[in-house]
Formats: sequence, structure tokens, C-alpha cells
Amino acid sequence: MRHVAFILIVLVLLAGCAGGAKKGEKIDLTAPFVGGTVGIVADFVDLRPQVFDGGRDPFDVIVKLENKGETNVAPNRARVKLSGINPAEFGKLEEDLSKSPDDEVIAMRKDPQGAILPSTPVFVEFTGLNHFSPISGAQAAFPLRADICYTYSTDAVSKLCVRSNILAPEPEGICEINEDKPIFNSGAPVQVGAVKETAGAKDKIRFSFDIGNEGTGQIFERGSTCDRSARSKENRVFVTVDSGMPGLQCTGLTTSGTKAEGFTTLFEGKKIVTCTQTVTSRTDFEQLIDIEVAYDYEEFKQTQITVKSSGESPETS
Repeated sequence: MRHVAFILIVLVLLAGCAGGAKKGEKIDLTAPFVGGTVGIVADFVDLRPQVFDGGRDPFDVIVKLENKGETNVAPNRARVKLSGINPAEFGKLEEDLSKSPDDEVIAMRKDPQGAILPSTPVFVEFTGLNHFSPISGAQAAFPLRADICYTYSTDAVSKLCVRSNILAPEPEGICEINEDKPIFNSGAPVQVGAVKETAGAKDKIRFSFDIGNEGTGQIFERGSTCDRSARSKENRVFVTVDSGMPGLQCTGLTTSGTKAEGFTTLFEGKKIVTCTQTVTSRTDFEQLIDIEVAYDYEEFKQTQITVKSSGESPETS
């Protein structure tokens, strides 16, 4: 997971500043992410609201992409598609109105000192649109919509309580098993929350968490390019849970080493994942768990463009 190493480095530095973590001490889990529920934000730039017909008034549509979350998006993992206008009427083919950016859409970042490093906008340009055929009447208004599909992921970190006696722990212990746990998410439209831990058996603890769509867009299976023709791809995410300990089992996911992973479907924008962790240690400690959720995400930006009859000159419009 991209952020796991960074999180561990930050935690080690924090522990080092405090004189080093000792066996049986609590983990001081501070916010390692910028956070937020936004991914890529799109907007039209310098769009002319009025153009003329007759093929003598070419214009460009420029869409700005700004990454307000914390996942870098490669050029081939993002796509902007224009709709609302007939490509043929504006001198274009359908494929001309679907493009990927030339550059990576870099994410925001928080450095170890807590400073937020902003992202740099990327621009997708659709040039030389031109309404050749004459319109009926003085003018006609058309919706202009940019659908943005991009591959994104959410990284989340929480911690579990492990006790030498799980079912009847000493009251004055380092941590509590049966309680809600803190959770920190990277900035992304899909968020992980409501982490709850309970005792399961003398050698097992259980924990659950929610996955929810907190953004304004639609979730699709990663790599699907937000294809709405395949309903089975909608609201699908790929989840990876890493407890750092063997013996992890999560409902609907496949176990491999210290990880459990697989696809799951959100219903009404939410999914609860339940896991069981076998514990062989007889030491009290807190254990970091890392959760990654990967998906394609689609949002849109819409405006309007008016085509005016070339019987009116630009000077008198």
C-alpha cells in the first residue's frame, strides 16, 4: 500500500522523539493524512458561453483537473468525455470528445512536519470545435457536460487491542478490546469508518468497519473505465486488509499471509466488512491495521453553451 511505509516512518519518528516505544506502551496514532472526501475536481476554463454558426467561429473547450485527494492518477487512468452536443454538428467525431490528460494528476500530500503540499492542475483540451450547420432562429442553447472517470484508492489506518487474556482481561490494561477504534483516511471520495473491536474467543478478536461513498460521484470496479453498460461493475471496490499478523479472516475476502483481499459490492453506498483475527501472543499490545480500497470513480461538471445565428455579428451580440 502506498501510504503504509510513510505512516510507519511517521510513527517511528514520533516514538523516537518520545524516547522510543517500549513493550506494552500504547501507540500514539496521529493523523497521517490530509483527509477529506474529495478526489479529482473538474471545471471548465475560459469557456466562451456564446459562439456563432456557419463554420466561421471555432472555439476550444478546456477542462481543468485538480487533485484534491491523496492518490496520484496516471494519465491512462483518467478520462474526460464531453457530452450534451452532437459531435457531428460541431465538426468532430465521437472519439474526438473523449481524452485522457497528457500528465499525471498529482495528489496533495502532508509532509512529516505536517505541512500540506498542494497539487498542480492538469488541463485537458478539446480544440477546434465549430458549429458548421446553420441553426433555426436567432440562437440555440446546448448543455455541455464533462464526465470525468479516474482510478483512485483510499488508504486508512486504525489499531487493534491485543490482550494476553482476551475474554477476561485485567481491568487496568494498556488498551480496551470491546470498544470503537480510531480511524484515519487519506483524502478520497470513498471512506473507511466505524471500526469496532470485540472479543471473539480465548484466542480470537473480531473487528468490523464500514466502507462508504462520501463523495458526489459514482463508484465502479477498478479498471472498468466507469462503463455503465455492465451493471455488475457498479458500486464494486477492491478491499485489502493487512493486520500484520497471520490468522486473519474477513468475510468475502481471500486470505494470503497477513492480508485478506478481494472485491465487494456496496449497497446504497455502504458495506460492512467483518474480520476475525487469531492471536497467539500472550503479550498485551496495540497493533496497526491498514485498509486499502481501490475503485474507479466518476463525476461530472455541466454548463451551457449558446450557438447564435451568423446573421448577427460578434460586434453586435
